[in-house]
Amino acid sequence: MFVSETVDSSLPSVLESPLLERERFLLSIDNQILSSGLRLTMLLPIFSLFILLGSWAYEGTDPNWWESSIEPSLGQSFSTSLLLLGSVVGLGWLFVLGLHRYRISLSNSAFTQAIKISQEQHQSIEALHGYDGMAHRIQSQIRLHSLSFTSAVLGCTGFGFVLLFGLDTSLGRNIFIMSWGLHMLALGLHMSTRQHRFNMVNKSGLLDAFEAPVHPSTLESVFDDMIRTQLDPLLRSKYDLLMRTVQSHVKRGVKHDFAREKILMTLYRHYNGMDSKTMKLEFEEVIKEDGIQALLDEESFSLELWLELIEHARNQCPAFFRLVDRIEQDMEFGRPSALKDLVFEVDLENVVTKRANLFVFMHNLSKKSKTVVFRVQSPDFRPHEISMRYELAPGKEVWWSSESLPISAEGNEDVLGKMTGLLKDGTMAWQTLLPERFGDATVSVRLEEPSGDLLIGRQINVNVRNEFKSRLRRSISVTSQLLGSLIIGFGAVLELLDIFNV
Repeated sequence: MFVSETVDSSLPSVLESPLLERERFLLSIDNQILSSGLRLTMLLPIFSLFILLGSWAYEGTDPNWWESSIEPSLGQSFSTSLLLLGSVVGLGWLFVLGLHRYRISLSNSAFTQAIKISQEQHQSIEALHGYDGMAHRIQSQIRLHSLSFTSAVLGCTGFGFVLLFGLDTSLGRNIFIMSWGLHMLALGLHMSTRQHRFNMVNKSGLLDAFEAPVHPSTLESVFDDMIRTQLDPLLRSKYDLLMRTVQSHVKRGVKHDFAREKILMTLYRHYNGMDSKTMKLEFEEVIKEDGIQALLDEESFSLELWLELIEHARNQCPAFFRLVDRIEQDMEFGRPSALKDLVFEVDLENVVTKRANLFVFMHNLSKKSKTVVFRVQSPDFRPHEISMRYELAPGKEVWWSSESLPISAEGNEDVLGKMTGLLKDGTMAWQTLLPERFGDATVSVRLEEPSGDLLIGRQINVNVRNEFKSRLRRSISVTSQLLGSLIIGFGAVLELLDIFNV
């Protein structure tokens, strides 16, 4: 069951604090050359490990071109030179990794500061749905970064001892093996941190670290419920405050929930290409000029952030937006509804990874209440069968038009107005299905009379598979960690055998 939470006052901004200024500076470097862009946190360790392997391979056997041309002037063997070069690159990686780790710690400190300020203002950020899970993911990221950095420090220290003792001694060789394994372990741990990345500089910086634990099974205010479900607790508090501010400027005679839905629907249309002038004209139909300024000029909730949130929600639940777009096209071209007195639409992702989001929309076009049973059946998903009974109230207005409509026009006799009313008065069901196997799968959706007679049915074919990028990253990370641990253990065993002269 989804519970709606509100926050009574705004979260004080910490964007001007020195902490955020340092994070902003380091985040720009991080995004350009450290963990993104050049990706030095990945490139340097791979290069270092490769060079160090060459040092091991050429121990005692220098190439002819090195012996004849370079070694006389340099005074170092090829193996020692590679060892020195690999150690220097490893130190560079340690510096880059430390800088990245410091940026993460600044983001975590800024997050903690924001929560502390909310507590001082008697706000309920920590009580919002999803906060505990998000805080746990952030702390897990901090621990992984700390383990990765510690392993890299130990590895670089070990290579320093190898330079001191030399690879021609058993102690030097054993320390080399363990240090190489520590570098491999650090690389694997760092790759684990590339999931659920977060920052406090960007207003949407916590979205990747947030995963909604629950969602409404039936959307009351369709767009509002969808957007709120995707927001992290900090953004949700700002969203609630902004919506209350905008609703205070709703024009007389316009219901607050209708105004909110039309605003969000218009923002979605702007995301799809509606120009700014038309967007403001649509806003003027439901809110006053002061409300439009409050909506578009809000510093903590800019128009760019709105577009980011819509993009994020669309990536999370593409089936929802496909369903809305399809209904909108039907209304624009005046296509008849699926049934004479009932609008029925259903959609599901074509490719399912972790879970499938099934959306069903129903709207009673008649003047009498109608009772229907919505049933979902699938041998490939859990639960295998869902049965829900809905009492569809008669449509308050005839929102569905059998004639083609303009996308935008004065009043509600356009696609935007009709769609807003249709979604507000209709019933949108949202069900989460968990796949049991990979490959092709089917989902059967039926709308029935209470007696069991079929009104309309659909069968949807989907493909269930792992997300390739996440699976590849996870596989490489686990492999690197296991391989690094085994090499460390192997080097330790060899050293113990040497100590006890076995």
